[in-house]
Amino acid sequence: MAQFAPVTFLKQTINAFHTTGAIAPSSSFVAREMIRAMPDSASIPENYRVLEVGPGTGPFSAEIAQRMNGRGQFDVYEINPEFVAHLQERIDREACFQPMRAKIKLCLGNVMELDAPGTYDAIVSGLPFNIFAPDDVRKFFKHFRALARKGGTLSFFEYVGVRPLQKPFVSKERRHRVKQIAGIVQEFANAYQYDEKIILPNMPPARVRHLRFG
Repeated sequence: MAQFAPVTFLKQTINAFHTTGAIAPSSSFVAREMIRAMPDSASIPENYRVLEVGPGTGPFSAEIAQRMNGRGQFDVYEINPEFVAHLQERIDREACFQPMRAKIKLCLGNVMELDAPGTYDAIVSGLPFNIFAPDDVRKFFKHFRALARKGGTLSFFEYVGVRPLQKPFVSKERRHRVKQIAGIVQEFANAYQYDEKIILPNMPPARVRHLRFG
């Protein structure tokens, strides 16, 4: 059931940390900030397309569905089958998803295999970039840019202050990799970011970044 989302998340964090990369679901404060780039419900046109990548147990999915409120199309990609099953149950049962149920496409798979250039008005990513190789992080950003329509947005978050805390406990190679990833994220932020916000009521605190391609 949806009320057990933290338990589901913790279980998958333990069993599949290489694809989860967090210890708790994102807070409602982060979720609301992640959809700030989207228009309000009354302004969303019928051809509006949203892609969410890495939804986990669905804290962002619920906010997106409520904002869209029966308008447009909402595609969701998740690579973890347990999260897909959990999110499908939420979509089937929870009232917040009801107006969008017929317009949500929940996919089990790797978003890098999605061939849909210039399709999405908004992309919301919950991917934990720090668990990937730097080259893969760059590929993700390039792929998101290709998937976005002209003027389309990408919203994603990263944890604040984690790298200094990890420093005494991780290898030099790991520190170098995380530094490379931070550089790639900043490179794309420098080119496309139009806003960001640090959310303190989250564990750990998170920085939400909003990019616009076009």
